[in-house]
Parts: sequence; C-alpha cells; structure tokens
Amino acid sequence: MYDYLASHALISDETANGIEKHCNFAPKDDSESSSECDAATDEAGQNIYYVDIYNIYAPLCHNSSLTISPKEPSVANFDPCSDYYVYAYLNRVDVQEAMHANVTKLDHDWEPCSDIIRRWGDSPSTIIPLLQELMANGLRVWIFSGDADGRIPVTSTKYSIKKMKLAVKTKWHPWYLDGEVGGYTEVYKGDLTFATVRAAGHQVPSFQPKRALSLIKHFLDGSPLPDTLNYN
Repeated sequence: MYDYLASHALISDETANGIEKHCNFAPKDDSESSSECDAATDEAGQNIYYVDIYNIYAPLCHNSSLTISPKEPSVANFDPCSDYYVYAYLNRVDVQEAMHANVTKLDHDWEPCSDIIRRWGDSPSTIIPLLQELMANGLRVWIFSGDADGRIPVTSTKYSIKKMKLAVKTKWHPWYLDGEVGGYTEVYKGDLTFATVRAAGHQVPSFQPKRALSLIKHFLDGSPLPDTLNYN
C-alpha cells in the first residue's frame, strides 16, 4: 500500500523509504513497532487524511445530512455521500423485515464495517494457496484491481501474483471498451488472468460500471478481454 501511495505522489519517497527500512509487516511478527516506523506511518497517514483511500481521485462527501428525497442516482457520477443513504436504508425496520434480516433484534445498528467482532483469529495472511488449488483443479481464475484503489492497491496484487511464479502466457497489454483503454491485463499459464480497471476505485462497479460489466461478461463467456479498439 505504501509503495502505491509513493508511486502516486501521495507520500514522499523519504517517508516510503522510512517505512520500508523500519517497519515489519510480517503477519506472525509480535515485536513492538519501532518509533521510526510509527513516525513514518503517522506521516503517511497525515498526508492521506483527506483522501478517500478507496479511490484516491474521488471527491469526498462534504455533507452527510440526508435529504427528504434521495439524490438522483447516477451510474456515471458516483455520489460520495451514498454510504449514508445505504446506512439509513438498511437500518429501517420495514426494510429489514422485507429482507428477513435482524430477526434476533440486535442492540446495535447494521454497519458496513463493524467493530462488534473485536478479534478475528481465523483470517489467513494470504489466499495464494487457495488460488493455486483452484487452478490445479482446472478452474479459471481472474483477479482484478481498480487502479485508483489505495486500500488493496494494484501494486499489492502484482506482488502477490509474482510470488506464485507463474509463466506468462499473454504479456501485459491494454484492453479496450468503447474506443478507450478499459484497463490492462496479463494472462498466465495455469489459467490465471490479471486485469486492471482504469479509473476505478476499490468498489469497481460504483466508479466504472460499464468497464466492470465488460470484465464480468468476458469472464463468464470464457473469452479474453478485447485487445483491439472497438467503437461500437
């Protein structure tokens, strides 16, 4: 993540180098963080405090108040305040009844990211073995990243794929939609396809719905992403 932030000019090279030098993010490392690591990560945090880490180019929500009539939805222009409408909607009693949700009448609200579970101890540090198992059983695997996502950035995904040491079947090239670059892709032997979605954040369909639809369509069709311009 910090490599991504540095490469996109959100933090300085000095800060990134300090993090690389002093921080240990090994999943099983129980040692205390050093003061140098804390200082470097704190500086990085200050630099991106007013940036949406899920889409580093997206506007922020400056008014969390709900209007009586919801704003007009648009697939072309993502509303940065939409989370507040989703939260309000999914906590309505009639909505939960219609969805047969919250039948036990919990004493807390539904939240997109909840702190109710304080310690989640069965989360693996990597899903690489699972991907390898899927490919070993003849299943197609596609991995995609919005290239504006700073939370699970494209750099992290590329590092993970590199650890798998797969031979390249189709080298890195742009894929197209409506006469424009939709993103970039590389195909590996073992039936793994990696694709980026240009100008998309973490929630790819929210920011680039048409490109997301093209991606899933080609996956379901079992066809490669288009590598030639098509203006239709």
